Amino acid sequence: MMRLPPRKQEANGFTLVEAMITVVIVGILSSIALPNYFNQVQRTKQNEAASTLAQFQTTVASYFDEFNLTPASWADLNNVAVIMTNSGPASAGNGSLTTQITLPGDQYSVSRTNVADNYYEFTATSTNNNASEYNVIACVCLSTGASDLKKGTVDSEDPVTTANLVCGNCPA
Repeated sequence: MMRLPPRKQEANGFTLVEAMITVVIVGILSSIALPNYFNQVQRTKQNEAASTLAQFQTTVASYFDEFNLTPASWADLNNVAVIMTNSGPASAGNGSLTTQITLPGDQYSVSRTNVADNYYEFTATSTNNNASEYNVIACVCLSTGASDLKKGTVDSEDPVTTANLVCGNCPA
């Protein structure tokens, strides 16, 4: 009688080495992808703030065209187009445009940063202290009709400033 060798058991799972290699590969891919993902999320929030500042530029010019007056408060701008915050239409503090408002979503705060008669400059600053370089600054000169909008980038590692704007030499 011939004896058959014992059957080998079939492997039903992964070995410890295979599982560890998989975890290491996933960790390496995550360490590359997550920073890019978080930067892209912040850029998306920045683009939303830039869109809002572009609306402010248009609203200021529209108010000036319609009433032949320069807007002095958030309530003035709300007469042309509603400027929204988390708590409803903007009417912060005394209502002055220099009073800071927070845009919906609590990601950016905005105020008029350079006060001159026919020159309006708005700065949107990220409420996230780790994303200060993602600020947005916009200007509109009612005398000439010039306007500009600049966004800070992570490449510069510095927030964009008034010096970056082209409508800063607005005649009175």
